[in-house]
Amino acid sequence: MITSTSRLWLALAMTLLYVAALGCRLTGAVAHEWIGVAFCALCVLHLVINRRWFKGITRGKYTFRRHVNLLLNMLLMLSAITLCVTGVLGSRHIFGSLGFEGGMGIRQLHTFAAYWGMVLLGVHTGLQWLRVLTGLRAIQPIKNLLASSGVRLCLAFLLSTYGVWASFDRAMGSKLFLGFSFDFWDTARPELLFYAHNLAILALYAVITHYLFKLIAKIAVAPRGAAATEIIRP
Repeated sequence: MITSTSRLWLALAMTLLYVAALGCRLTGAVAHEWIGVAFCALCVLHLVINRRWFKGITRGKYTFRRHVNLLLNMLLMLSAITLCVTGVLGSRHIFGSLGFEGGMGIRQLHTFAAYWGMVLLGVHTGLQWLRVLTGLRAIQPIKNLLASSGVRLCLAFLLSTYGVWASFDRAMGSKLFLGFSFDFWDTARPELLFYAHNLAILALYAVITHYLFKLIAKIAVAPRGAAATEIIRP
């Protein structure tokens, strides 16, 4: 039986593999390709587990949130397909025997899709935050830690602040809008910092999405003439 906790572990494994794959220059090309293959395999497993979602696309009423979720899932699948295809085309080890050339354009498209995929993954996490929280609460120490709304807000603030700084440090604007050729990381800096930066950036988009939709929901149900402070009060 697939439980919320097992879904959480699968999502966590996919996220960690995704962030690990971003460090191609740190792990080396061979490890990068195997990490990519493992991630693609988990993507297929994720789709199989959630296959009912596809059957329900044409059913029920579509709210604003559901429209956004549908668009987001389509973009995530497009990003994953682009990563898989360009990964095979640019492979020099696992799929090197297939004889694909995979020039600079393929590599740049691969990196472009990877960083947009990280943003989309963060937004997806924010939209599914209640499910994530349900899975986390099954782990007693984490359940105790997250019991207080003050602690949750503090963690969200710290993660998002770090994520903003990491976005500038990693030059995310250039990565998202093709203003780069290579993904550079100074080898004099700790490798762990590279992965922490990317996880923080992902968390930033999750936090923004979660609280943005929370605000939208409050505004939608707020009575006319309600004060702005009443609408956005946490």
